[in-house]
Amino acid sequence: MEEAKAKRTVAKAQYSRVENALRKLVNNSLSLQETMERKFNDLRTKWQELQDCHDTFILLLDEDSAKKEEEWIEELCERFEAIEADTDKSLQKFRKVEQAVPDQHKVKLQDRGESSAAEQSGLKLPRLELDKFDGNLRKYPAFRECFMKNIAPMCQKSQLGFVLRAHLGEAVKEEVANIEDDMTLLLQRLDAKYGNLRKYTDAVLADLAKISKGDSKAALHLINTVEKAYQDLARIGLEQEMSNSYIISVIEKKLPEEMRIDWVKNIAEKGEVDSTKVFMLLMEFLRKWRNIIEYDDSAIRKAQEKKVGSTHHAGSAKPKEKSEVCWLHKDGFHPIWKCNIFRGMPLAEKLTLIEKESACQACLETKCDGSKNPEECIRKFRCAVSGCEKAHNNLIHQ
Repeated sequence: MEEAKAKRTVAKAQYSRVENALRKLVNNSLSLQETMERKFNDLRTKWQELQDCHDTFILLLDEDSAKKEEEWIEELCERFEAIEADTDKSLQKFRKVEQAVPDQHKVKLQDRGESSAAEQSGLKLPRLELDKFDGNLRKYPAFRECFMKNIAPMCQKSQLGFVLRAHLGEAVKEEVANIEDDMTLLLQRLDAKYGNLRKYTDAVLADLAKISKGDSKAALHLINTVEKAYQDLARIGLEQEMSNSYIISVIEKKLPEEMRIDWVKNIAEKGEVDSTKVFMLLMEFLRKWRNIIEYDDSAIRKAQEKKVGSTHHAGSAKPKEKSEVCWLHKDGFHPIWKCNIFRGMPLAEKLTLIEKESACQACLETKCDGSKNPEECIRKFRCAVSGCEKAHNNLIHQ
């Protein structure tokens, strides 16, 4: 009896997982039809297995106990009927398209004797255009969403297949050449090839593998690649597929050393082990670092840094020397004044660190006479902030 009950418990857990995944697809208006249908078929299979396990279990019970267990299965039956009805409603959106006039790029309301707000105001809107889909797996979710949301509602149902085909690149057109201009059939073919989750994940991993590790430019490319992959999967309600330990480890290996150390410190403090939560923390971490890098590389900062570079060794009686390595990353290849962690510190922490390292407040290096008095900086360095020019680094300018 215990074994039969345990099997039923496992079957319920499996059913609930599939039910939750399907619910996310139903609630996401951008989900793919094929994905939703496949997930609903999975749910029906799990529902049948659950009922079989339940029937096996209650056969081992007495009549009174069996009646009590019927309440258990009735609750699940109501849940299944609810998700079944909601799924049917969602699938209707793939079969029903709003009727519109033949012009695929403008909506006219003359059939109702109305004019649009743009027409009434005399405003001429630009023609809505969508780039052709060239077969790039990474671009398909965005292309499909844009087409279904912005193009399809403006076309007659009989025209949809023709209009969709017109938005395909030549190579993709060849792949659907033997399919008639039927919207449903065309989408099924495209979804089967370009909406395949495993292929998409492989494409993301391939893109991550191409990213070099090191400078801020590579870090920005990494951050944008990860964020786009997450957003594309979110379009079809499968963003959780990014939240696995393997993809997280691939991203971690691509982080520049400075970022990696900061990430390890962050995640160690959180003590989080659930991969889904870890990935969301990683996304938040990457966005924070993108803000740091973009601020650091902005036109104003570059202009200031150029000025720093042109006067860093001005007036020095000594030969030009290589800048010291970062105090925070002893094995790093950048000076402290280029360290993003140091740049992001509050002013008080920067000053405390400078004092601890006995560094010059002007040039930020430890082997400088200005460590006791910045006015004696051997590089005669001055603040690069416009209008200041005092004997301190612009990074500690108040």
